[in-house]
Amino acid sequence: MSRELPISHLKKAHGAEITVRLKNGNEIKGKLLVYDDMMNLVLDSAKELDPETKEVRRNMGTLFIRGNNVLFITLE
Repeated sequence: MSRELPISHLKKAHGAEITVRLKNGNEIKGKLLVYDDMMNLVLDSAKELDPETKEVRRNMGTLFIRGNNVLFITLE
């Protein structure tokens, strides 16, 4: 039985839209440009979403997210 590491799923999502839930409860949606083994992410066209309504709070452009702030990532 083969096991996939979570980081391998990011490889499949490279260039695609993802949603990132941060430990502080914020949600960020954007196009995945770059990631590393520490789950540091760079998103393009990033938008901060309201976690309940999913409406855009603000546009953030290109955004770096440090891996230790990530709670989970949803692949679109």
